[in-house]
Amino acid sequence: MIDKTTFTPKIAKGALGTVAAGAMALACATPALADDGRDRGGIGAGEIIAGAAVIGGVAALAGAFDGDRHRFDNRRFAYNHNRAGPGFRNVRPRRAINRCVRAAERQARRFGGWRFAEVTQIRDVDRTRFGFRIRGRIVVEGHPAFRRNFDRGRFTCRFDGRGRPFVDFRGVRGLR
Repeated sequence: MIDKTTFTPKIAKGALGTVAAGAMALACATPALADDGRDRGGIGAGEIIAGAAVIGGVAALAGAFDGDRHRFDNRRFAYNHNRAGPGFRNVRPRRAINRCVRAAERQARRFGGWRFAEVTQIRDVDRTRFGFRIRGRIVVEGHPAFRRNFDRGRFTCRFDGRGRPFVDFRGVRGLR
């Protein structure tokens, strides 16, 4: 079966080359046939048109055979690495940050027993081999078992795009 993405440009280039070669031959022959034997001592309109046709034909031939066929072949294989494929490839940094912030706040409320949790700062976002590692600061308030009713600490989140983020806490009572 003929691949249309490479076959059509080849036909177009061949046709363009044939037309350009014909135009060059016609442009070269026309001024010689139009000479009436008198030399008026200048460049005439026919010579200017012939010169432009020759230059245009050479440019068309150079453009037709300059080896840009790879441009058409690569269209089939060009895809956006941020959106293609399962797992890590569909993870964008902004999405990873948002997922980690929500996971850290949710885990502090759910597993730590705090009523309020807020991520106050994202300190570092690193792209790792398997996804992203995000570090930040968190403030929690409203734990019924602690006399001091608030705490703050740090968290590290690892997110690979295939499931829930993994969050580790440091410096927050009730959370590890």
